[in-house]
Amino acid sequence: MDNLSLLCLGGCREVGRSAFLLEAGEKKILLDYGISLNDVPSFPLHISPSEIDAVLLSHPHLDHSGSLPLLFSSRVKPPVYTTPLSKAMLEYLMEDMMKISGRYLPYEEYEVREMLDKTVAVDYKDVFRIGDVEIKPLNAGHVPGSCMFLIKLGRLKALYTGDINTVDTRLIYSAEIQEILAESPIDLLVVEATYGSRLHDDRRATEKSFVSSVLDVLENNGLVLVPAFAYGRAQEMLCVLEAYKSGFPLYMDGMARRISPTLLSFKHYLKDPATYESALQNTLFVRGSKERRKLLKGSGIVISPAGMLKGGPALFYARSIAKRSNSAIFLVSYQIPGTPGDNLLTLGRIDGEAEKVACSVKWFDFSSHVGKDELVRFVSAVAEASGNSTKVVIVHGDEASSASLETNLRDMGFNALLPRNGDLIKL
Repeated sequence: MDNLSLLCLGGCREVGRSAFLLEAGEKKILLDYGISLNDVPSFPLHISPSEIDAVLLSHPHLDHSGSLPLLFSSRVKPPVYTTPLSKAMLEYLMEDMMKISGRYLPYEEYEVREMLDKTVAVDYKDVFRIGDVEIKPLNAGHVPGSCMFLIKLGRLKALYTGDINTVDTRLIYSAEIQEILAESPIDLLVVEATYGSRLHDDRRATEKSFVSSVLDVLENNGLVLVPAFAYGRAQEMLCVLEAYKSGFPLYMDGMARRISPTLLSFKHYLKDPATYESALQNTLFVRGSKERRKLLKGSGIVISPAGMLKGGPALFYARSIAKRSNSAIFLVSYQIPGTPGDNLLTLGRIDGEAEKVACSVKWFDFSSHVGKDELVRFVSAVAEASGNSTKVVIVHGDEASSASLETNLRDMGFNALLPRNGDLIKL
């Protein structure tokens, strides 16, 4: 008999440790298995590898992937399905996490290698099967290679969005909404709510404001630090600056300098590969402390992780730039409350420093998550194409954002649910 149920293991009323067990008929499929990288990492609810037939990984950001090695410490090792680019990026991000948080993690390098060995690459629209369950990955528009999963069991269909963006960026195309609507009716929609209560600024206006602010600093012989996530945001900022041809020295440091050239081997995931390749050719890669100190003596733009200033070369640059009134720190990534980047924005201080910064500090809304209005339009389109029979499960958003989206959708007459971790939802 066809039936679907969803067990929420993590990622409900929070951003982090996304993990959901979808039971489709006789098969149990794990949708992501992430981690929350706080001072001490936190994990989803436990699931035994013996209970899992397969794992679907939407993308390799650690809040969706960081707990996966926990599944590879026994003889039973479920296959992990994700796109070829996500598989390549997963290795980089896992390596970085092991360096930074290894002593807090309940697994070691062996489990990470086992996981990577069991990861199967599947591209967009390449349909594959797990028993009677049919699965189709679709572009999610979040980062290059990120995907949603359309899951079919007989007459029933579920869609897991992972992280989704419905607006084109300089780097990638937006999510494949028309493909989803063509597959309606969708019976179960598991959708993120990171910005369930907040609108995004117009992206082109944000780009112009960002570039204008950068040029103001550079024309005053200042240095601009752009802390950015190593995978996705750093590469988008390269494309933005290339599109506007700033003409000033552009540097890249940290893990972003390792990841960025790798994307050239996966050009079909990029919106404009030629612009991206040109941007890389015009970028100077910083290697080592000697080059960093030399860079700090001049003017230019440096893009570097960590995007929330929680570490990496960005924090080294920030401590120096903070003292210069002619320079700037321009944040372009989501800032979790309480992180060093958030403290810089709200308190005007670099983490651990008593004095307020002298440099200019701004945040620009280059989000790779769908905003409130687009999110409501997306859910509405799916539900209406499905005859308003869709059960909408709201995840991956803090309490306020998730509750706001639930209220909004319910007021529109949609069947929206706001589960807690541990809840079981049956269809």
